[in-house]
Amino acid sequence: MIISAGESTEKAGLRLERGSGFPHWTAGFFLAGLTEIVFGGQTHEASARQAVILPPHTAYTLLLKKRQHEIWMIFDPNPHLLEVLHPTKGEPAPFAISFQNPEIWTAVRGGLRDLLLWWNAEVPQLRLAENAMNRALLLAAYARDQHLPSLPDDRIDRAVAYISKRLGEELSGEMLARAAGLSASRFAFLFKERTGLAPMKFLEMRRIERAKHLLLTTSLPIQQIALSTGFPNAQHFSTCFRKVAGQSPSTFRTQPKRRFGELHPEAGGGL
Repeated sequence: MIISAGESTEKAGLRLERGSGFPHWTAGFFLAGLTEIVFGGQTHEASARQAVILPPHTAYTLLLKKRQHEIWMIFDPNPHLLEVLHPTKGEPAPFAISFQNPEIWTAVRGGLRDLLLWWNAEVPQLRLAENAMNRALLLAAYARDQHLPSLPDDRIDRAVAYISKRLGEELSGEMLARAAGLSASRFAFLFKERTGLAPMKFLEMRRIERAKHLLLTTSLPIQQIALSTGFPNAQHFSTCFRKVAGQSPSTFRTQPKRRFGELHPEAGGGL
């Protein structure tokens, strides 16, 4: 929900300070000038094609070093937008974005233009203004994530390691998301973007690969292999295995050519 929005042009030298009691999100998109902003113990200099987004109760000081042109907004995000602005556990953190991709910046400018158009209309079109604001903020979060490739990688890597250590345990998407420190929906999006598979499908594939290894290198009963790789029973295991491998676990185990191909992929297995 939009609390307020506007466009400002201010001369150099203006100083503004806000304490930690302000209860709403704020965002500033800078079109020109140079603004020094101090928040969270860090100093950021915002110039053209940059934005700063601050969660509630963020104390900051602002000093204009060059004549500034800014489009700003005060808002309370809906749940979907909040999840994108704050995808991790814990308290929301402020962040700054530099729009280096000209296409994204053009799209952001379009959203800001429409925000002002509908917010300042004679009869405010609040739904249209809010849609435009959400578009600009979602693009800002997208630009932030593009510049932090190692962060999603680290979080997804933690989830993959978690899966590898607990293949025999009962796991859920929510548990994997917690291991990564992400909300469930954000985790599912980033995981598929990184691996190409939904989390639970990835888990199933890892379990099947582990089961293949046990079938080919041990004489363990199929029921025991099923349980040790996280399947509730042999029947469910056989159904999933057949979908992936194209044959039952027992057939897979007793096919010498198939076994040779699995153990030595470079030789080219097959039936």
